[in-house]
Amino acid sequence: MNKAPQLLIIVLMLTGYKVHAFEAEPTTITTADIVDTITLDRSCLNYCITGVCVWLRCSIYECEIETSIRVAHYNPDLVVSVYDEPGDNPWQEMESLFGSLDTGIVSGIVSTFHGALVGGGHRVEGGNPATDQSLRFKEVTAIGHPFSSISDSVGDSGYYCPSEAESFNPYLLSSLDALTWRLGLPEMLYLQKLLPGRRVVGDGIQQQWGPVWPRTGFINQKDDAKAAAVIAQRAGNIVTQTRQPHIYNALDGNGYNKTWLPGELVENDPSTGVWQMLAPKVDEQCYAFGENDVMSTSWSDGRHSEDNRYAFTLWRPYECCEAKGAYLFTVPVRICL
Repeated sequence: MNKAPQLLIIVLMLTGYKVHAFEAEPTTITTADIVDTITLDRSCLNYCITGVCVWLRCSIYECEIETSIRVAHYNPDLVVSVYDEPGDNPWQEMESLFGSLDTGIVSGIVSTFHGALVGGGHRVEGGNPATDQSLRFKEVTAIGHPFSSISDSVGDSGYYCPSEAESFNPYLLSSLDALTWRLGLPEMLYLQKLLPGRRVVGDGIQQQWGPVWPRTGFINQKDDAKAAAVIAQRAGNIVTQTRQPHIYNALDGNGYNKTWLPGELVENDPSTGVWQMLAPKVDEQCYAFGENDVMSTSWSDGRHSEDNRYAFTLWRPYECCEAKGAYLFTVPVRICL
């Protein structure tokens, strides 16, 4: 028997050599990093001139016809972060700002309910730890993209539509929504939303990533990256609507004179919004979650985070023209860059 490996171990022990377990670098992203990821790729921005708006402008003495260019494009509205532990946001500045708040609120909820049915703080739930588990729990934040407020000033040019979001404004913190995010009691009353296969990311039996409803932190998905994507989709669906049974701030207008807003984010429909991964991988293109990867390379390849922390940008479509009086109609034209 070859005793060389045994002798090597003994020598290392005698010399005091310490073998350290590999520790992965934490998945983090900064505000500067997020700004750097803004892309002009057509799958994200998709800037088009879509027509000429015709206006009627009247004074005391006369009325005249005015025109302005109608444009359509996508805005980077939100940064949606998905992670396991309260206060563990991969966006560094937001972790510093909201991390202790997340942890404190969640601890209060858990202690109030004595840990019963509230979940949280686990990579996976239930089953045999030695087997491949699939029931996961995630925390989430949806916060205004750093570019959102800048788009307001760009919109003054008449060639760009302002975002509904305000930079760094929190639209959803799952810690503040902790009770519903864990128990989902109000959402369980929306029976029409809970029908199997009706509100699912992906299409078909073999490539479903997970259901959008109930919009809680629990998801049955073996692939952690896809689980994070579905949780991000749930958060986006909540904040792009008003009067939802959650504690959150809705995206409810941009104050621009003539604009066609994107409305509800709907799964599998890129015309309502597309996603760009920011961490652990930076994607240069945008897409709707749920692509069919059964017969090809899995979407999650190269996108798994060692510490289960993810961040995405949500891009949403806007259309607008500069107001120059009373709106009459649009002469359609389509020129895309």
